[in-house]
Amino acid sequence: MTSSDLPAGGQRDASAPADTADAPFDDVITLSTSTDADGSVTVTVVGEVDTFTAPVLRASLDTQLEQQPSELVIDLCGVQFLGSAGLAVLVETQKSARSRDVGLKLVASTRAVTRPLEVTGLIDLFTIVDGNGSN
Repeated sequence: MTSSDLPAGGQRDASAPADTADAPFDDVITLSTSTDADGSVTVTVVGEVDTFTAPVLRASLDTQLEQQPSELVIDLCGVQFLGSAGLAVLVETQKSARSRDVGLKLVASTRAVTRPLEVTGLIDLFTIVDGNGSN
């Protein structure tokens, strides 16, 4: 298993577009990525996913999808806020994963994540598991 922490406010994420690397609010999100032996990739998100941080998340998810993993898991258990820009990133990632024939799962156990998905009706687009790996 490999892991790399990508603090958005620390060092520039090479996969992030240049205009988001210096955004003043991108330090409220931290991304870490791990790859399992079966080829599945987990991106763990901690912090707030909003207009300012969504581009950082999108760049990271796009980079992972370009690698054609067997499955992409987005762990949102550490997310305290999921705004409309974050919802858009999830929908775009779901479409991109489907077009590449990559399985996609969201790990979501907090109301901060599940409530926006439920209210918008987007919850039905995703396979969602809780932090224990069950649906």
